[in-house]
Amino acid sequence: MIKLTQHRQVILNLINESNHHWEAEELARALAERGYRIGIATVYRGLAALEAHGLISSFQLADRKRYERASKAHHDHLICTRCGRIEEFVNEDIEREQDLVAAQKGFSITGHQLVIFGICNRCIDKN
Repeated sequence: MIKLTQHRQVILNLINESNHHWEAEELARALAERGYRIGIATVYRGLAALEAHGLISSFQLADRKRYERASKAHHDHLICTRCGRIEEFVNEDIEREQDLVAAQKGFSITGHQLVIFGICNRCIDKN
C-alpha cells in the first residue's frame, strides 16, 4: 500500500487530469506554475512510487521517461523525432502479431510497450 503524501497526491492529480505525456522536469514546472513548491528530487521520488504502485504508467524515450495516466486503455505511441509530438494509437493487427511472435518463441506476454519514431505530418508539411 502506498502512502499518498500531499506531494504525491498533487503529482497524481495533475497527471490524471490530463492526456499529456509528462517528463519529470516539465511536471515540476507545471506544479510550480500552480503554486506548489515541490523540489525536483521529490517529483522523481513521487513518480517512482506512483508508478511502482500502478497509479501511473511510463514509457522510456532515450534518456528520459514520460509519464501518463494508468487508467488509459492499452495503447502504443508514435513519436516525432523533430518536434516531439506524441500520438497514441491502437492497432489490433499489431496486437495479434505480437501474440503470435510470443507464442512462437514460447513466451507468455505480461505486458508490452511499442514506441515508433518518425516525422509527423506537421513537420513534413513545414519542409
